[in-house]
Amino acid sequence: MPHRPGEDEDFRDFARRNDLTDWEPYFHPSSENLIERVLELIRDSDVVLDIGAGDLHFAHKVALKAKRVYAIEVNPYLVAQGLTELGFRIPRNLHVICANALDYPFPSRITVAILLMRHCKHFKLYFQKLQEAGCHFLITNARWKTDFEQIDLNSPRVSYKDLKEGWYACSCGSVGYKGEGNLPEFPAVEVKDCPNCSNF
Repeated sequence: MPHRPGEDEDFRDFARRNDLTDWEPYFHPSSENLIERVLELIRDSDVVLDIGAGDLHFAHKVALKAKRVYAIEVNPYLVAQGLTELGFRIPRNLHVICANALDYPFPSRITVAILLMRHCKHFKLYFQKLQEAGCHFLITNARWKTDFEQIDLNSPRVSYKDLKEGWYACSCGSVGYKGEGNLPEFPAVEVKDCPNCSNF
């Protein structure tokens, strides 16, 4: 499977048909350090949705800790690779779904979603689908891109126009600073309807 744009026309066509842009369809495995840090946030009672599960390496580790894991991945070659690697060791509580997360209806009883995709262009849609499914938390590196964060999906969002000054993180996936830039970087205020919302 190609790793750089331009290597394979079939892959580019596959990405276009699945509405995946730029680097979004390319799989970039997470570091073991990041995986271990994220795992610390998972409880044994959690029902987890891993969006963009890739080769299932991370989803398998989550399944050894959580109550149930739904691993969704659009790339059939990565799914096949992961299932071949796991073989008969696949945990009973790991449900592997080869589908486009943009289209696939999210399970209604998930408590935590994981989106480790720095080049995600569809954050806003995933955010909305997770809220509609009743998910409580989203663990992701898609907004700040430098590290992961745990987002409380049920906490109220401040309207961007009501934010006087400070760093903000929007439910559309955009982050930025409003004002003159005199306040500390964190914590960022969770907002909705920021100026970039129409671009996502």
